[in-house]
Amino acid sequence: MKLPAPDPSILARRTEIAETLRAIVPPANVITDEASLRAYDCDGLTAYRQLPMVVVLPETVEQLSLIMRYCSDNKIKIVPRGAGTSLSGGALPLADGVMIAMGKFNKIRDIDFTNRCVVTGPAVTNQAITEA
Repeated sequence: MKLPAPDPSILARRTEIAETLRAIVPPANVITDEASLRAYDCDGLTAYRQLPMVVVLPETVEQLSLIMRYCSDNKIKIVPRGAGTSLSGGALPLADGVMIAMGKFNKIRDIDFTNRCVVTGPAVTNQAITEA
């Protein structure tokens, strides 16, 4: 599998994109340095690795909404990432994309044993559900 070629016009705006995201979330919740980005270069499927352009960690639904709006309005690709444990490659980063790390959305909201249904945030792992 080959990941898509990055858009040079988006890469040229990386600093501006990161600064805009820092105005939406606490500045420490925007990751741009290569060493810290390494933690996000793949999900549980480690066969494909690539650094994301920027990682942002929203803490609220409002922040998430503002990030999504900004990226949509500016034609910036996004990759949502839950806990990063998926083995399907569903959270592979894009070199010209913003990875939205949903790690702070890790609460189990409801467990309905009768209907075998669980409502969770996107960063809840199967293990956490089993333990609950």
